[in-house]
Amino acid sequence: MITHQRTMQRRRAMLHAASCLVGLAALLPAMDVQAQEAAPASKEVENQGDIIVTASRREETVTSLPFNISAYGNEQLERANVTDVASLTRQVPNFNIIDSGARTSASQIPIIRGLNASQPTTAAARYFQSPVGFYLGNASITGSLPLYDIGRVEVLRGPQGTLYGAGSLAGAVRIVPNEPRLGETSGSVTASIGTTAHSSDPSYLFAGTVNLPIGDRLALRLNARHEYEGGFINARDVLKRQGDSYLTGAPVLADQADVANSPGVYFDKKDYNFARTTSARASLLWEPTDDLSVNLAYNFAKSRGNGGNIDNNAFAGGPSPLDPRRTLEATGDYERSVPTLEPWERRTQLATLDMSYDLGFATVSSTIAYGKTEGEIVNDSTVALLGSPYGVYYTGTPANPRAVLPVLNSDNERSWTQELRIVSSEGGPIDYTAGVFLQQHKRRIGLFVYAPGASDQSFAASGSRVPRVLGGGYVPTLADGETYGQVANQKFNEISFYGDLTWHVTDAWSVTGGARIFRQKFSSTLAGASQLFIFDFAAANANKVTDQIFKLNTSYKWYEDGQIYATFSQGFRRGGTNAFALSGLGLEPEPLLVYKPDRTNNFEIGAKGKFSRIYYSLSAFYIKWDDPQIDLQTPFNLYPAVVNGTEATSKGFEAELQGPIGPQGLSFSLGLAYARARLTGDFSYPAGNAAGGIVPDAIHGSSGDRLPGAPDWSGAGSLTYEHNFADSALTFNLGFDFRSSTINQLRSLSINAPARKAPAYIMFNGSIGYDVDDWKIELFGTNLTNKRVVYGANVRTLSSYALVGDWGEAFSVSRPRELGIRLTRKW
Repeated sequence: MITHQRTMQRRRAMLHAASCLVGLAALLPAMDVQAQEAAPASKEVENQGDIIVTASRREETVTSLPFNISAYGNEQLERANVTDVASLTRQVPNFNIIDSGARTSASQIPIIRGLNASQPTTAAARYFQSPVGFYLGNASITGSLPLYDIGRVEVLRGPQGTLYGAGSLAGAVRIVPNEPRLGETSGSVTASIGTTAHSSDPSYLFAGTVNLPIGDRLALRLNARHEYEGGFINARDVLKRQGDSYLTGAPVLADQADVANSPGVYFDKKDYNFARTTSARASLLWEPTDDLSVNLAYNFAKSRGNGGNIDNNAFAGGPSPLDPRRTLEATGDYERSVPTLEPWERRTQLATLDMSYDLGFATVSSTIAYGKTEGEIVNDSTVALLGSPYGVYYTGTPANPRAVLPVLNSDNERSWTQELRIVSSEGGPIDYTAGVFLQQHKRRIGLFVYAPGASDQSFAASGSRVPRVLGGGYVPTLADGETYGQVANQKFNEISFYGDLTWHVTDAWSVTGGARIFRQKFSSTLAGASQLFIFDFAAANANKVTDQIFKLNTSYKWYEDGQIYATFSQGFRRGGTNAFALSGLGLEPEPLLVYKPDRTNNFEIGAKGKFSRIYYSLSAFYIKWDDPQIDLQTPFNLYPAVVNGTEATSKGFEAELQGPIGPQGLSFSLGLAYARARLTGDFSYPAGNAAGGIVPDAIHGSSGDRLPGAPDWSGAGSLTYEHNFADSALTFNLGFDFRSSTINQLRSLSINAPARKAPAYIMFNGSIGYDVDDWKIELFGTNLTNKRVVYGANVRTLSSYALVGDWGEAFSVSRPRELGIRLTRKW
């Protein structure tokens, strides 16, 4: 079972990191800047428009592609301290994630152009498919992998269904790693150490890469990375537990002789939300001939930690809602009063085999991938369950003064994919891409609720073993304290055929058409048992669909380095089934059993290119979203379910500028985006009321409701100055990102849980780097103004407000200001 331990090993590792930095820095030559004369020319600025990308399955520059794509090279990512997808989104306008820390990396919903209708904050695995496709190279990613030894990241905004299939409803993100290089021995090592405001827990990182040639036709590339993120949230009022499990351990009694009425024993835990991640990648490239290439790669990542970036500064203190004899102190910023700690861990693996053969007139490629991710997360649900309509069943009669209700969310996901494609060589009047795609996907999601110590306390208090549901005061649990458990199994199979055809009508004018035809099968089962309500159930459901989507694009080069374009593109996401009891206690109605695939129709016009050395990209879009999928919990039984709305739209624009300005060595990048994403149709569903009845219109949405997690306005920018000396360079970088306000769920979604707003914010980051020979030393900082940014608020029921008040608040917040030093050696 997951446990939380803060041992001296971490301190020793931190001190070792510091000593390594000091020792390596001592090897640097003296940095006598004044003794050097400026070189006659500055190094060329990394320009997004010049980056070579492969989003269209052939090598092209960002400027030459006739659709909206942003690309970020390795240097730009390092300057902004981008290490994961959440930090990447802060560099990309109209791309957003509600970031609660590493523990939620597998459940975060990526939002492009506002296309999301679900509650964006949860630690539990999602039951539906992501609206954005994520790829490592050519393989879709199952789980979460850090961004390290990356050549570039490509962000494709807007539906990409014809080339990227299901899950690219709103767009696609391609993370392109550095691959092995033939005939080259090279590598790098990096170490960093940093401090976080409001924390006494330093962060550190070690990483290294090596590229090794094995003869003339074979090369191996290896990298490894270990990162520790220090905590900054102080946990208050934590119940001391027996043993080392924060899931099954019963609370320790202050008075061992009074099982019925004894208070608990409490403690505080400073900086409890740490995260530790170890990752590695091995890639082997074999090119037996000039025409044939084979690349075998394996990726691994393991993360563990405690808690998330969640605080509660809204609690004014007062008598404990669990034990009024005890007075709780008010909480402040980066503090949270929580009955139990929340350990978690996740493991992700991805193996890929890429093969390609150059036929001369075209290249035939194959990608085979196997991905696996599994995780366990302990969540404190004491507040949520005590505030539910049946919370009294968890506490017995009289109420348990030591009530603690941890929940284990577990998931295990496996995906096998194979893709075969042919891409024509460039140079003729016709370019084409065609392929076939196969996928088998399995997901297992578990949810287990515990009430450790509740049965002993309730028996001692009531003297009876008659359950509360039958009129007694006893709280029945299993031996380990489990009160409710459910396991969902999902299976998905797909076969699809796709193709793009481009006709170069003239040297300046091109027209592209694309299509994808697919057949999908989906099935799910759900089995559950409740000790509290003395029932169990098993349900199953299945669905299948055959459909097709299309794309049409035309572009015109109105000068050598600039073009205008117009695009119609479609995206889709697979449908599926829910499963739950249809009769008895805890029933849900039949209209909730099946949810349909949803589809987007994107209409877009744009212009992109270069004037002098300034890259620009401008686009305006209108997206119609049919049958939007909504991931939620049913209002009263709290079952996970996915339902469909009727329709929504997103309309707006995106603008990007980048290039050198002013004095030699000075450059800028700037991005601004607007997306007005709203429901444009009403919908309504009934739901079970936890007592065997049905509540009509319990789940509903109204035209005009704002889509959750999506800011209307977003932007990012940076200013970089680089000064070159005879054999070294000094670089200054200052960046920012901003987002307007967001909402945590559809405004009228639930009759039992009101929507809540998170305010707008702007944050700054910066770095100062000095390069000399093969060494680089860098000072970096994030959230420089030390602003407490609220990314989102938890979803709460009305009864929770009434019963526990502000004690039940929880806010996903940004990390405070972080300052650090990083040292890199390349060869």
